[in-house]
Amino acid sequence: MESRIRVLPRELVEKIAAGEVVERPASVVKELVENSIDAGASKIFVFVKKGGLEEIRVVDDGIGMNEEEAKLAFKRHATSKIKDEDDLNRITTLGFRGEALPSIAAVSKVEMLTRKKGEIAGTRIVIEGGELKKVESSGAPPGTSILVRDLFYNTPARRKFMKDERYEFGHILGIMEKYTLAYENIHFKLVHNGRVVIDSPPGDLRDRVARIWGKDVAKDMVWVEHDGRVKFRGLISKPYLTRKDKNKIVIFVNGRYVKNYALSNFIIEGYGTLLFRDSYPYAVLMLQVPPEEMDVNVHPAKYIVKFHNEGEIRKAIKDEIWNTLTSKDNIPQKSMEKKSERPVLVGDVKKERQVVFEVEKKKKSLFDYISRSRLPGYEVLGQFDDTYIVVKSKDSLIIVDQHAAHERIRYERFLREMKDKKIQELIDPVIIELGARDYEDIMAVKDQLREFSLIIEDFGNGSVVVRGIPPILKRSEVEDIIRGIIDLGPKLIEKKRDEIIKLISCKGAIKAHDKLSIYEMEDLIGQLLKCENPYTCPHGRPTMIRFTPQDLEKMFKRKE
Repeated sequence: MESRIRVLPRELVEKIAAGEVVERPASVVKELVENSIDAGASKIFVFVKKGGLEEIRVVDDGIGMNEEEAKLAFKRHATSKIKDEDDLNRITTLGFRGEALPSIAAVSKVEMLTRKKGEIAGTRIVIEGGELKKVESSGAPPGTSILVRDLFYNTPARRKFMKDERYEFGHILGIMEKYTLAYENIHFKLVHNGRVVIDSPPGDLRDRVARIWGKDVAKDMVWVEHDGRVKFRGLISKPYLTRKDKNKIVIFVNGRYVKNYALSNFIIEGYGTLLFRDSYPYAVLMLQVPPEEMDVNVHPAKYIVKFHNEGEIRKAIKDEIWNTLTSKDNIPQKSMEKKSERPVLVGDVKKERQVVFEVEKKKKSLFDYISRSRLPGYEVLGQFDDTYIVVKSKDSLIIVDQHAAHERIRYERFLREMKDKKIQELIDPVIIELGARDYEDIMAVKDQLREFSLIIEDFGNGSVVVRGIPPILKRSEVEDIIRGIIDLGPKLIEKKRDEIIKLISCKGAIKAHDKLSIYEMEDLIGQLLKCENPYTCPHGRPTMIRFTPQDLEKMFKRKE
């Protein structure tokens, strides 16, 4: 009887093992960049085509290899980083398993050109699907160049689960951003389809943050440092500079980028009550932990680490961040914006001027000082707590939440403007400087954003220029809207259409504690009553609560 248990062929074993290390093109970039860092490179240039699925080339000026070392590098578990079991307890390099190159070579076509410093000639190696095809001497500069083509060409099941080019490149960009932030002394360059996306010569951490996330983010970050048994240094944002996700909390442990939710939460805990609900900071933290007190051998891709002294690390990070932030002036500083000329309406817009009521807290019009007809059937009695408008109707008392009401009015107005394709053309366009990742995200969907009357163009050097906006917006609100769309995740714009409409329409709505005149209250109630759905705001909160005489009688126990 034939045994049901068998030893798998070497080729199949290689492909299975490769799947643990090489999940997507970004995995290849990560492993090769880490090898270059371990090789002492001062320059690491990455060239990518078609999101890395067609081609990835990583070039460095590190120590390089001779022919014997180059051939051994593609043998599984061949490594220069560890010699015995004790070395596993004091790992200080990024790579050590000897899995990266053989795993990559098992599922792609690889060509490596390398020359050790001091050697006369270099070595060229060609491998396809894990099979060595060629080894030869070749001219080469000092360092190593690795070309990876046709990733997953021999594992079609893996290939078909890859996303589109832009999505895969987004993962590569994320990896390159993180290592650019961490290794300030290395010149990093990332080129996609011939276009330079990152070009960051050596500089300090704030300079790197400015290049990756933008100058506006860099200027609002503060230095934090702790020197003890647990050491760390880095930049954290002031409490008013936040995002809706944790994607800009970047943590390196002993030079290794890690995904450790506990460490991220330690940083957030350090802000205490300074952070608004559901808001998260920007942070780049470089943590130094004695190698023997952490385990990096948990996951094949080495993203996950475990600590023996997690409580000590938590206290150090939390206390240092809190002490740093509470000792700083955290009042936001905004530069005075130049007033633009009156916007011009373009598109399918009627020529006659349309007067649409907008509440301005500080600006009053003539309508505030002359009598006008009251709301038929309704009487505005006043404002309570500068937040709720009290209205009397024929048969009830109505309390209106002014913020929710104005959000509903603006939401329905914006839907009408979108239908009519109305656009404000800005005579003084808004220029927004973005980080590399945010720039890629917004440029990927700029044509789709035209549906929302946002006209966005490339302005060069990671900046965009906004030339047209919805008539409902003010020029001063544009940058917040663009950054808000980026925070929503524009790659899924078709699934977040309603969220974008709400974001745009609700920006500029009057807030709680805005004091209104009686005439502003009347106009607000009048517009609310004309809405298709006057009863809830776009987020589903009620705009008004009604009390009938019977309700009041029960509340005052006049009737049972």
